[in-house]
Amino acid sequence: MRRILQPISFLACSIAFLLAIWIVVPSPSQYFWYLAVAASEWSLWISIIAFIGVTSGILVLKSCGYDKAVLISIIAGIIALAICFWPLLSVAELARENKVPLSLGRYFSAITAGNDDYVNTKFTTYTFAGSPGADLKLDVYRPTMSSKNNGASVVVVHGGSWSGGVRNDFPQWNARLAKMGFTVFDVDYRLAPQPNYLTATGDVKCAVRWIRENANEFGIDPERIALLGRSAGAHLALLAAYSADDVRIPSACATPQSSEKVSAVISLYAPIDLLWAFDNPANQRVIDGPETLTKFLGGSPHESHEIRDRFLLASPTTHVSTSTPPTLLIHGGSDQLVRSENMRFLSEKLTETHIANRTILIPYAQHGFDYNLNGWGSQITEAAILSFLAEHIK
Repeated sequence: MRRILQPISFLACSIAFLLAIWIVVPSPSQYFWYLAVAASEWSLWISIIAFIGVTSGILVLKSCGYDKAVLISIIAGIIALAICFWPLLSVAELARENKVPLSLGRYFSAITAGNDDYVNTKFTTYTFAGSPGADLKLDVYRPTMSSKNNGASVVVVHGGSWSGGVRNDFPQWNARLAKMGFTVFDVDYRLAPQPNYLTATGDVKCAVRWIRENANEFGIDPERIALLGRSAGAHLALLAAYSADDVRIPSACATPQSSEKVSAVISLYAPIDLLWAFDNPANQRVIDGPETLTKFLGGSPHESHEIRDRFLLASPTTHVSTSTPPTLLIHGGSDQLVRSENMRFLSEKLTETHIANRTILIPYAQHGFDYNLNGWGSQITEAAILSFLAEHIK
């Protein structure tokens, strides 16, 4: 019995500990950050491994007496168990405050990012603009047969540090929104050449104009469009929404015929105050924030007044006014790429200007936490997004 249970205990407890530890320890590199996101979002699955290891170890001690190696394994397994339950415990009160019944069944319903029904939902691709070397496209998810088209739409802007990423990188969320009756447009924008702060924002505005011009074809109301972005895409969504019709940040459309205004905007873990973010980066072992901003804006804000002004122009906080659309801001408390203070700065500015806004800080969550459609953070995020859209565009 000992020959079987002792290696099981050691192996299971070691694996669980080495996975769980990255939920609470800063990542030493980008690769470990990926592991941290996965461990945080699927922590209860890791807890099962830890439980097997601890139980096996206890059985060894009961049947064979004291064993130092087994005892160490049990301690490591207990630590892993405690860490694995932290994500759930940390959001329990937040879920109660927002009246979101967290579903254990949904959490364990799939190990993958989302159910196959969501991921396999069909979409159609259109070209909305041309750019040097490539056309700009968007993927359209129409409301499913089981849902009713409510005429409202959501324009999704992908992340990727303004220099990478692809549209349709979170298809499970697009399909989920379509199932709820929204028409979803997941759009391209130019990633190169950098600095691309004007062209990327202009492309998002161009997409909004194209969608409004073709509203009849998609059965949507052009006055009920929301922008939703993640990370760098959330920054672009905020900037495009807040600077609508600002000639300093023009639409990329050659002959714009319609408005670029939207009725609401949703931001997930966005860099917002770029000047502050440059001087106050998150975990630079994961991503070099200042270098990323330097490429995006063409220099350091400390090089010249002209580049400093670019940072201010590209910061959504600079553009808050009485005409700013209602805003939902969501961020993770353990984000290692973008510090959550960004969300607080913008929320304070919006509140001072009497703009409707709501913030959701998910204590345990890493940057990109919503990739797991069934995780605790996503369950709260989904409820917040649907409630916000129902209030402001539905």
